[in-house]
Amino acid sequence: MLLALLCASTTLWAQQDRAAISHNSESITIAPILYGIEKGFYRSEGIQLDFRFLRTDLAAAAISSSQELDYMISTGTAFRAAVRGLPLKIVAYGFTQPLFYLMTQPTIQSVKDLRGKKIAVSSPQDSGGLAAKAALRAGGLDPERDVVYIAIGAASVRMAALETGSVEAAIMPVPWNSRMKRKGFKELLFAGGYLVQPLSGIVTSAAKLEKNSDQVRRMLRAYLLSLRRLRQEKSEAAEFIGRRFSLDRDTSEEVYKVVLDTMSADGTMPAAILETYFEQVKKEPGAKKSIALADIVDYQLLREAAASLK
Repeated sequence: MLLALLCASTTLWAQQDRAAISHNSESITIAPILYGIEKGFYRSEGIQLDFRFLRTDLAAAAISSSQELDYMISTGTAFRAAVRGLPLKIVAYGFTQPLFYLMTQPTIQSVKDLRGKKIAVSSPQDSGGLAAKAALRAGGLDPERDVVYIAIGAASVRMAALETGSVEAAIMPVPWNSRMKRKGFKELLFAGGYLVQPLSGIVTSAAKLEKNSDQVRRMLRAYLLSLRRLRQEKSEAAEFIGRRFSLDRDTSEEVYKVVLDTMSADGTMPAAILETYFEQVKKEPGAKKSIALADIVDYQLLREAAASLK
């Protein structure tokens, strides 16, 4: 009997699809993926999902050319790349706001105090960099002329740059803002509130949708289930956030409240936000004028996955 059970388990494992998904930073936006992996939602759908960290531009290129990466979380970068012609498809959204804070040295009292100062970003043109620029503009500075951007990929390195005093400010994702407040740095403002841009979700390639739509549908079922359970399992979800991001209980509960306030209920983004962002990106250099929003965002498999979950 033990031998039979072992053989059955081995067969089930062998039938699992292997897939890889990436993000560029350890931010709270990866929680639906990691929670689903820990709870076994993706395995239950026959997917052995591997999570890894990778710079967003490299991830977009790898997915579009089908090179060892199947999905990415950074929908902002993917959206801009798709408008420029990369064959990427956004099939779900996870959060309705960009969760970035502008963190500064304690001596900085306002945005105008950053004139002539150095700001650490992952990239001046990615979602975090654009959130920083939007916040600076709202604070009365010219974001292209009044500050100096230092491109540093990982949030941990940006925090180290603030700690050593090599920069005066840094754009940081949740929950890094909470960690930095405990270290005495100033949370100057919520930069995500100044940027109308869909930030995170599930991105894949047009080829993947065409050739393996079944896996994408199963991936979305697990993702939707993870979004639901994060919202429903309040105590367990807050404990998971604290354990995964090394936060104390009070901080993890604070971060969890941010998750509840900003997480998409059904994996979609309000149409008005998408349309506004689409019109903005189409005006940028290199954008394909003939592309339509429906060529980039495709909810068909998400709707099928949601219907099957019901």
